[in-house]
Amino acid sequence: MNTRDLRFVKTEELIRSAFLSCACENTIENIHIKDICAKARISRNAFYSHYETKYDLLEAVYQDVERKILEELTPEIITNLSAGSIYDTTGWCIKTVDENREILRILSKCSQTRFREMISRTFLDGTLTAVYSGISAVENDTLLQLSRGYITDGLSGILTYWLEDSSRISREELAGMLTDISKGAVEYFYRKLDENRNVERR
Repeated sequence: MNTRDLRFVKTEELIRSAFLSCACENTIENIHIKDICAKARISRNAFYSHYETKYDLLEAVYQDVERKILEELTPEIITNLSAGSIYDTTGWCIKTVDENREILRILSKCSQTRFREMISRTFLDGTLTAVYSGISAVENDTLLQLSRGYITDGLSGILTYWLEDSSRISREELAGMLTDISKGAVEYFYRKLDENRNVERR
């Protein structure tokens, strides 16, 4: 199948749109391929020419969102990361989440585990890779793993709550709060990174 073919691309767009519409109304467990096909007005065969399961489709959406977020990691943000500017980095995170609010809210409902993983891949691992080389060494460092897990859990939990209702706290207030409550954990994490002989600043 030629994935650049206009018909293929159009069907892909219909599938994605229908899936996200279904995910607004139901949990992933209660979404059926027949429902996606009905909303997209396509046949089941057309769906299966793109994906084997609804979970493959969900994973493809997650990967596209991850890629989009990482593309927004500008040289300016990387410079701030290198300088250890926690507030600027937190502000970028909140701004990016807010700009992708609708799809992130849906994804957080589809799978909390995968949502947490996405937060880790983009806002932690993605930013770390931009600033450090040898980041794979984190996997073998227990203290770094524990620290990363602590930061990821806190960030994904707060973002999940904020995605449901952003009217109670502004971007700026949330960025300030996150900076204040995570400062110690982030500073500890970066200190341990700098102590690890296998990790170097770019």
